[in-house]
Amino acid sequence: MFVMNTLDDKTLLTAGAIGLGIAASFVFSLYNNTLQKQKKDSLLRGGLREVPVPSEGYPYIGHAASLGSLPAITIKNWHEKLGPLICLHMGIQRWVFISDPNIAHQIFVRNGIKTSERQKHRFAQDIYGKGGRGIVFNQTSKKWKTTRSMALTILSPKYTEQFEGSIENVAKKTLRALIEITNTEGSVAPKEHIRRATYGTMFKAIFGESIDPFKNNIITQTLEMTDKGVTYIRPEADIGSFFPIFAWISTFMHPMKVVEEVTLWRDTYYKNLIDEAIAADCNSLVKHAYSLKEESGLDDTDILVMISDLMSAGGDTTSVSLHWLLAILSRYPDVQKKMGEEIDTFISKNNRTPLYSDRDELPYTVATLRENLRFRSPTTFGIPHYTSTDVEACGYFIPADTVLISSMHAMHMNPDVYDEPEKFKPERFLGDSRTWSASNNGSIEERDNYSFGWGRRVCPGIHFAEVEIFDTAVNILAACTIEPAIDSKGQPEYVNLDSGLEKGVVFAPEDYKVRFIQKTKNS
Repeated sequence: MFVMNTLDDKTLLTAGAIGLGIAASFVFSLYNNTLQKQKKDSLLRGGLREVPVPSEGYPYIGHAASLGSLPAITIKNWHEKLGPLICLHMGIQRWVFISDPNIAHQIFVRNGIKTSERQKHRFAQDIYGKGGRGIVFNQTSKKWKTTRSMALTILSPKYTEQFEGSIENVAKKTLRALIEITNTEGSVAPKEHIRRATYGTMFKAIFGESIDPFKNNIITQTLEMTDKGVTYIRPEADIGSFFPIFAWISTFMHPMKVVEEVTLWRDTYYKNLIDEAIAADCNSLVKHAYSLKEESGLDDTDILVMISDLMSAGGDTTSVSLHWLLAILSRYPDVQKKMGEEIDTFISKNNRTPLYSDRDELPYTVATLRENLRFRSPTTFGIPHYTSTDVEACGYFIPADTVLISSMHAMHMNPDVYDEPEKFKPERFLGDSRTWSASNNGSIEERDNYSFGWGRRVCPGIHFAEVEIFDTAVNILAACTIEPAIDSKGQPEYVNLDSGLEKGVVFAPEDYKVRFIQKTKNS
């Protein structure tokens, strides 16, 4: 009673508005549930199956509070209990997760026209995407198709070959830094070094300039800007799309002025780099993009947003995959030894470090890198798709306006697809010499990895990522071994491979330290 008497009129009005909103939402929910039940009954009579819903949900907020600290594990457990498709209610949104690759192929590829849109996101599309430009977050418009075609052209294997020397140089610089810190400090946390290296490589490919990623402030600025942008493109940054009555929270937490300032920072920064790249006397993805500009019908802003997408998407996912690889190899010395011996044999025979073009002579190394991608995918869900109309696939009905998510972790741990999926077994991929692109774009029966997405939205940078990961891994293992850090009592501190961090789109290992021990000439 005392509290009520001390509230001012503004507070009472706000509380009343929230209460009215909740009441309205409840009434709408009852009405909507009635319509959905009628539709569902009709579908079931037609022989279609309802996508099962986990029981661990709450009124209005749905399953948003039930995902735990590692949603990928929670989702995997629900799949094991309920089947290959599960439906979560995230506030007013309907999210369908798919863990069976054959069903995913039916939904994302054969029904690609209906399932390739993006859920509306006020920051990712309207502000950072400059009204739906770029290739990551915008809808499947004609401009999107044109921009994506340009991205595929400038990231093609033929064009990527020109930058393999730069990739190798950055890998060697990274290696020297990791060994030096190990020698002086006893161990090293490789995350930021690997991340700076991958961004340095992307910078060279995109803008043509060779820079030292560990000393140049440009990479520092790029990482800061990317991290700031990720803050606003996460689904939870647009909380109003889940819970309309709490839309004001998004505005309160992320004022439009701040969001627009971040976008202006991004635009100014990349415009200057693009202008410098065009004027420079060296080849670059920027120059190649501008050579296609007129025939593609794109403008400067389209290319700027595309470059921003390529820089952040290519830098982060590749660095996370390498971060997992180093952690895994420190826990699997036998695997690491086989890779090292294979690489050493090649060096003895050819008197040089192998390049990506030599991959056929390193079958165990190739198999290990493929297994790394499966065992700990750099993204557990990718970027969600969205249905533009009703979809029927494999006997299931998925209504329009549904968020579709590939359960990549659950897929890669599916015992119906992989033998003993919880074990790290490079041998499972021996004899498969296909490139990741060939595997990803082949028939669903022959596809063995799902980290790069599906259908029209499949990652355009698959080849570039494979070359960079291969060259970095080979250069490291040609020169050293990766061993656990040692604690104050002289005991090894093993990396925990069973935990991780959800950071926006990527799934990264928790921070760890390892030792990079340089090989002796006789080893």
